[in-house]
Amino acid sequence: MKNLFIILLIIYLIPVSAQLTAPSYSVNNLKANSEYSDFGTTFFGKNKIIFSSSRGNSISNKKWDGNDQPFLDLYIGDVKPNGEIEHVKPFSRAVNSKYHDALVTFSPDLTEVYFTSNNYLHGELKSGSIKIFRATIDKNGQWKNFKTLPFNSDNYDTGHPVLNEDGTKLYFTSNMPGGFGDTDLYVVAVNEDHYGVPINLGNTVNSKYKEYTPYIDGNVLYFSSNRKGGSGGFDIYMTKLDKSITKPINLKKPMNSRSDDISFIINNETQKGYFSSNRSGGKGDDDIYSFKQETINPICDQIATGVIVDKITGLPIQNAFATLYDSEGEKIRRIETMNDGKFKFELDCGKNYKITGTKFGYFDFEKIIETNHENGYNNELTIVLDEKEFVIVNNKEMLNIVPIEFELNQAKIKEESKDELAKVVRLMKKYPKMVIEFGAHTDARGGDTYNLRLTQRRAIETVNYLISLGADQKKITGKGYGETELANHCKNNVKCTEIEHLQNRRTEFVVIAK
Repeated sequence: MKNLFIILLIIYLIPVSAQLTAPSYSVNNLKANSEYSDFGTTFFGKNKIIFSSSRGNSISNKKWDGNDQPFLDLYIGDVKPNGEIEHVKPFSRAVNSKYHDALVTFSPDLTEVYFTSNNYLHGELKSGSIKIFRATIDKNGQWKNFKTLPFNSDNYDTGHPVLNEDGTKLYFTSNMPGGFGDTDLYVVAVNEDHYGVPINLGNTVNSKYKEYTPYIDGNVLYFSSNRKGGSGGFDIYMTKLDKSITKPINLKKPMNSRSDDISFIINNETQKGYFSSNRSGGKGDDDIYSFKQETINPICDQIATGVIVDKITGLPIQNAFATLYDSEGEKIRRIETMNDGKFKFELDCGKNYKITGTKFGYFDFEKIIETNHENGYNNELTIVLDEKEFVIVNNKEMLNIVPIEFELNQAKIKEESKDELAKVVRLMKKYPKMVIEFGAHTDARGGDTYNLRLTQRRAIETVNYLISLGADQKKITGKGYGETELANHCKNNVKCTEIEHLQNRRTEFVVIAK
């Protein structure tokens, strides 16, 4: 291979640490290859592949001067479990022109397509440059509304478009001014029909040589380059988009050879994929090879996201703790939940973890997670905590009740506390021999006598409300303690934080007898 056109046709991002080594792969040449150039595979749904080939232009018999082969067209075939591509046929006469058409990428919903072509639109060859075009795909599979992208130019080439998983970013190759080498990798934001300004992926990905054929798998970037240090020709490299790897990782043999190896793609569910090469032993100028990744990708990572909820209400729990442990039981990270009860952990692929959910007054929860090899996979889970009925605080057994709240300086119970008081009545009926005392406490601020009287009124109000809900008046009493039983050092004239004062402004349902 290494036709001038293909080099122009192909490009994007990040570096790799010296201590990291590539996964191992098994590689096979496809029976579907022809004596001509076959390269640049793209997944089309789960069971089909689109690729570029000069095996015979369906529009014209003209040949390209660059290699005396027919101009490139797009072809489609069925993917078999063993990686072979069968039932190959021209993809679409709507896009296959009299000149070069190659290297496509589809939106996640398969309603839009980006492809590389000579500057050929509406039947006219505008110039010899390579450009990226966009089209919509109707329900019958027809390509319509062809448009050239706004950052194309007659003064330079753009090619090999690749969308990320959610279709919000388009990666491509270009030799536009301002790059680091012959062709560099770029990224541009996509918002429906609007595009941002192309951004060069920087010198951790790009070099003074040629970089092209980008492919995005989660946050891992694969691309080809003829930079120094490779096996010869163009080699396939991988790196991370978060720039955590300082030097791209060479995939080594058998993925790379002394010839040109390009157009890497992988299905991260099956760990199978394709690349293209003009290595010796092939059937044509460029051949498509299938591969299977046999070991874990060292830069593959995943996330675990979830929410901690109450078993009874189903509502998120605030101030609960989600904790991540490795397979040896060592704690990696602990997260305290906010109002939404959510948490997020970063995980490595192919490892075992344990995630626990805890909160005072609830039974603990734990979940074992075995991560697969799928880069960027989100292990979603819901942690359901079952609330305890009783807790021990300061050697006293109490009902596990959220503190009852009252209006400021009043004995009136706030509406948000009435569900908790209903829970008290349910527990009293569940345990009919149980006797409890409701205690109301204040902090040390304010007069001692005032605080005592306020809590006494609150205790009476609470007991009367519980009786109105059906509580046995013989089984419950109430007492106001004022500031006589402080839970910490915050006595009169002692400077304390608001959180420390809050520890003293408490209500307690103490179990006297069961």
